[in-house]
Amino acid sequence: MNKVQKTAYELIREDARFIYALTHISQNAKNIDSNYICMSLPYIGLFADGAEQWGKKVKLDTPRFNNEEKKFYEQVRQAHKLFEKSYEKYENLLLKKLSESEDYFYSIRGLIEKILGYYNVGTDLCNNKFCGNTILCSMYSPKKMLGNEGVWLRNISVVVGELAGFYGGADLPVYRYNDDLVIGYEDYHFYKNSPLKINNDFGFVLFSILCSINYVIEFIENYFIDEIPQKFKFAYLQYYYLCDFIKQVNVVKNTNFYIDNSLSHREFRNCLAHYGLGRYISESEIISDDVLKGLTNKAFGKDYLTVKEELYKILKDLADQIGEMILK
Repeated sequence: MNKVQKTAYELIREDARFIYALTHISQNAKNIDSNYICMSLPYIGLFADGAEQWGKKVKLDTPRFNNEEKKFYEQVRQAHKLFEKSYEKYENLLLKKLSESEDYFYSIRGLIEKILGYYNVGTDLCNNKFCGNTILCSMYSPKKMLGNEGVWLRNISVVVGELAGFYGGADLPVYRYNDDLVIGYEDYHFYKNSPLKINNDFGFVLFSILCSINYVIEFIENYFIDEIPQKFKFAYLQYYYLCDFIKQVNVVKNTNFYIDNSLSHREFRNCLAHYGLGRYISESEIISDDVLKGLTNKAFGKDYLTVKEELYKILKDLADQIGEMILK
């Protein structure tokens, strides 16, 4: 492999480490009981689909998808593009999944729930900020997650572990994580009992945008101790598609949310969403000891931490605007 390919390989290895960290957390962490893995599904799909394709292109003997796995992970990786949809399509999909959850939990009510009420949405919190919900998790998976799909999901996840193992994720130290951080969850019935003051479909759309942003800038940022590439990568992919999506929200709903689009850069986004760096960065531009190997310097003329600080400020500003409008 040439230097650019070796650099791409290193970035793949870091994503493999992230996969192993999720596994380690599920088996060893003491203070987390949430949907953090399901909220990671789009990024797991990016790794699995990207690493399998990249390995074939450079003729490595990587694990290969069967037809079922290929279709599943192609669909899962597309979940990172949900904000590329029109506002109407995003809302319709979100509310369809909410309706499915409502029907399911209504059908399995016990006696106490029939008297006191039941829940149809689970939410995750980090530092008392909403950073995930079960309806988003359902949107991320092309397979229905309500009911008894656990065995099927486990079996189709085996290939992800094989890919992570092939690229060396198991051979590297596990990403350090903060097991003392308070990670909690709250169940609600939307819309009879929810944390929203705009207690309707539009409020739930905004709530889900807020959860998507906070999953990265609150959970990933604070739960993982080291400066890992996923802190920037996941945040940037959210940001890139939100730039246009928020404009649609403003037009359709007559709102005035603001998002600074100065960091929107298609070629840079492509490098983060795929592992094909050769079309964008040259060997002389690679910075080997940089978290993103010099990609921010190439795209924005600034070092990684400077661009990350700007990116997080933009996303936090948007999250604050949404939270002020919808949360009680």
